[in-house]
This record gives sequence, C-alpha cells and structure tokens, in this order.
Amino acid sequence: MILLKPDSIAPSSRLPGIQMARAVAALSVVYFHSRAVLDPFPKDTAYSLAWLTNYGWLGVDLFFAISGYVICLVVSKSGVRPVPFIVRRVFRLYPLWLATLTLFATLVWLWRGLRPAETVGFYLYSATLLPTDGFPLYFVGWSLQHEMAFYLACAIIMPVVGIQGLVVFLAASTAAFHLINLPWFLSQLAQYHVDFLAGVLAFTAIARLRFMGSTVLFLAGAALLLFSLHIWRGLAFVPIALFFLVAGAASISPSNNIVFRAAVGIGDSSYSLYLLHPLVLLAAKAATTTAILDRPLWIEEPIRFTSIAVIIVMSVLSWRYFERPVINLGNRIARQLPLRSGPSPKLSR
Repeated sequence: MILLKPDSIAPSSRLPGIQMARAVAALSVVYFHSRAVLDPFPKDTAYSLAWLTNYGWLGVDLFFAISGYVICLVVSKSGVRPVPFIVRRVFRLYPLWLATLTLFATLVWLWRGLRPAETVGFYLYSATLLPTDGFPLYFVGWSLQHEMAFYLACAIIMPVVGIQGLVVFLAASTAAFHLINLPWFLSQLAQYHVDFLAGVLAFTAIARLRFMGSTVLFLAGAALLLFSLHIWRGLAFVPIALFFLVAGAASISPSNNIVFRAAVGIGDSSYSLYLLHPLVLLAAKAATTTAILDRPLWIEEPIRFTSIAVIIVMSVLSWRYFERPVINLGNRIARQLPLRSGPSPKLSR
C-alpha cells in the first residue's frame, strides 16, 4: 500500500495505472474489514460482495508487488544513495503511522480499555515497525513492518549489485522460507518476499510485455488468480497473477476520464486510506452498537458504504494536508545530504 516515490510527489502523471492499482488494493482491504461495522447485526444477513468478503485481504499482497515495481522505477531513474533513500522512506511511512497508532491506542483505551498485552512498552515497540511475533498494537502495521524491511534490504543490496542482486535476494529468501526452518522474525518477513519479487520481475519484463496491452495482461492475471483460489485452492499461483496484474497496471495510458482521475486520486491517498480505515470502522461500529436500537436489516449496507465514503474523504484530506507536506519535508532533507552515489544498477528488460 505504500509506494516509493521520486523527489516529486505527484505520481499520478507518471504512473496512472499503478495509482489505480493502489486504489483497488486499498479499497479491497477496506471492504474486507468493513464487515466489522456489521457485527451488531445478525450474522450473514448483509448483501456482501462475496469475492471481496473472502479475498479482499489479497489487496495487501498487491501493495507489496506494486512496491517492488515502483522501487525499481525509482532506482532506474536516480540510483540509490542509501542514507537519502532511507530518509525519504522514514518520512513516507512513520509520521502517519505514529499518528494513527497513537489515535488507535487512545480510542481503544477510552472505548473498551486496554488489554493486558497492550502496554506502553508494546506501544513503543510497535512504533518502531520492527517485526512482532503476531500483530503490532495497531494491527494494520504488520504490513508496514514488511515494507520497511524491504526498503532496508533495497538500500543495502541495490547500491552494490543493482536490481539483479535484489531479484537473487528475494528469490533466495523465498526458497529459504519454504525449505529451511528459519527464526520466526526471518520467516515472518521472508514469506512475503515472493510478492515483492513479482513486482520487481514485472518491472524488468515490462518493456517486453507492453505489446500485449493492459487488457490482455489484466485478463492473464485475473485468470491465474481465479485458477489459484478456486481450482488449485491455494496461493501457489497468486505471485504469478500479481506479476501480470502489476504489468497490466503499468501499461495503462493516462486519461482525462472523470472515473479514471478519481481512481488515480484515491490511489494517491491509498496509504492514508489503509491506515485510517480501521479507525473509522471502529467509530462506526461503536455508533451502530449504541445509537441504533432496533437495527433494521436494510440499514446494513448503507452503514457499510457510508463508512467507506467517509474513509475516502478523510484519506484524501490526509494526503493533501498531512502526507504530502511531510513527504516534501523529507525530500528537502534528503536533498541536503552529502552526495555519495553508489553504482547505477543495470536493468535487465
């Protein structure tokens, strides 16, 4: 859900399809979690979208694959200077994470009280985005742990051996996850390296795939996804599906269509969407539980989609007035650091 950007923070003009893919990924996760607001109602009485209800969590895997693609795009244009690179990533991830983590901890303390494991120490450890054996205090932060670990690996590996070295590292760690009994923190991180690898490979192959067109690439990805989930009944082919889906998104041309522009705008604010949505759903659930006594069944879907609409509006505002200024600050600080560039990675396309 969380993508690397070059110094400019207006990605829409460069990667409209990727931004649309981020919007799809974020909204899939939001819908998957939106069933929480319906807990006060009898089970299985809502008119849910079955596929998103069951598989909306795959939006996180799509986020990881998109990150793999975009980091390669960034490196192909400007190389990797490890310290400025990490500074930008810190300003991209941590400010909003710390704000939402703190707000979440405050809300649950006021609403239901803190559980025994929800200590100040656990709050401070969760704030670091270091791996946790289970979820961090604010549960959606688990994916940010993977993102930050991936960024650190890129900062170490790519200045020395480039994108090809990153491919080797991700492939080797994926193999180790399946073949070796790794320590829990390495196993936890390595299990999603195949998703990042799918995005990296999509970048290296995109020049040879664009002739197929975005529609064919999307259909190939969708077919593999359906095959994996409904016929194979496992996740073995999901990374290959992500490879085609990200390549298809990267092949989309810009458009002035209002729906297209709206989707790109949601993609721009997808990080806020991802981090804010549990807070809005928590508030909506609390309001539904206490304010609607009779709770007629017909009101379930209006509550769900009103909550989603509120999440989108709040996320767009967060992007414009919080994320973007903070990212600009991080970029300014990174540009003032000493120029010590590593070798420019050679790209295999």
